[in-house]
Amino acid sequence: MSEELLSLLDIKKKLGKKQVLDSLSFKVFEKEIFGLIGKSGCGKSTLLKIIVGMIKPDGGKISFDKKNSLSNLNYLRKHTGFATQENMLFDELSIKENSFYFGQLYNMKGRDIKSNFQELINLLGLGGFENTLVKHLSGGMVKRANLLVSLIHSPKLLILDEPTTGLDPLLRKILWDYIHKINSSGTTILVTSHLIEEIEKNCNRIAIMDNGKIIALASAGYFKKRYGEGLSMDDIFQIILK
Repeated sequence: MSEELLSLLDIKKKLGKKQVLDSLSFKVFEKEIFGLIGKSGCGKSTLLKIIVGMIKPDGGKISFDKKNSLSNLNYLRKHTGFATQENMLFDELSIKENSFYFGQLYNMKGRDIKSNFQELINLLGLGGFENTLVKHLSGGMVKRANLLVSLIHSPKLLILDEPTTGLDPLLRKILWDYIHKINSSGTTILVTSHLIEEIEKNCNRIAIMDNGKIIALASAGYFKKRYGEGLSMDDIFQIILK
């Protein structure tokens, strides 16, 4: 087993009167694709914001790359990429211009942005579209361009929140092929999706979240061995949540 990259222990968060996260714990290991699933309102979005340092938990410990991330936010943000469901790019700028803008936010040197951009533009199959304005890109290309700017600073951990939302089955497969390429290059990936079949096919381990807790965590193979080889992961998800 690889070393752990991210560890959350007894994370708690209350928003108003609702306990959104309740003693939540799990670990993500280096170079794995870690899937997180749960019903709407279970606390996934709040959890992701806590992981990337956008909001603080009320209690618990978070370790990232063997450092206390709550007291090392600059290190956390420097080595984490976050691609949200929504388009993060500026429509009136080209892919290249967006990439340089985001790279500068990470205080990267121009030559490093240029080098990383060239590598990523090829990795993500966007060669020839460097100077195309985002507003003129197809939906699938916008998704890949969002991945590109999330990776421009060479993060150790890439967090993807519903990356294939709004894409047809063919484009979803193409995007997942690129996600696997990114992972093969050494980047650890944490991904959420409401498409449980996607998570089943593409993730090394799957965490099931409910009422602010991780209630089950294993590989798809283990879940099927325990609950029934003939069941889909969606069937198992429903059984666990009963």
